[in-house]
Order: sequence, then C-alpha cells, then structure tokens
Amino acid sequence: MKMSYLLGLLAPVILGIILISNFFGYSIYFFLGMIEWATKFILPWIILYWLIRLILSLEKKNTRT
Repeated sequence: MKMSYLLGLLAPVILGIILISNFFGYSIYFFLGMIEWATKFILPWIILYWLIRLILSLEKKNTRT
C-alpha cells in the first residue's frame, strides 16, 4: 500500500516537471539522458562508497572480538 501511495504522489510531480521543462525547451530525452548518465557514472561511486563502509565495519567488528 505504501508503494502505490508513493507512486501516486510521485507520478504527478514527474509529469509536472516534464510539462514545465517542455515549456522551457527541454524534452523528455534530456531527462532520459540524465538518468542514463547518473546510473553510468554516479551510481557505481555510491555503491563503492557503501561497499567500503561495509568492509570497514566488518573489519572493526572482527578486531573487537
């Protein structure tokens, strides 16, 4: 139920952003390109950061015992 509620709130916001951006001359392809760029370049760094934090926390846990 929470997921459908979230999608119900998120869908009009995304639609509004797309409509407003079309008014200023940006197309849907701009947003698709930004999503592609973010998943290609930013997401791996975020995953690497959390992987390093996990390894460090596991090392701390093992050195305490």
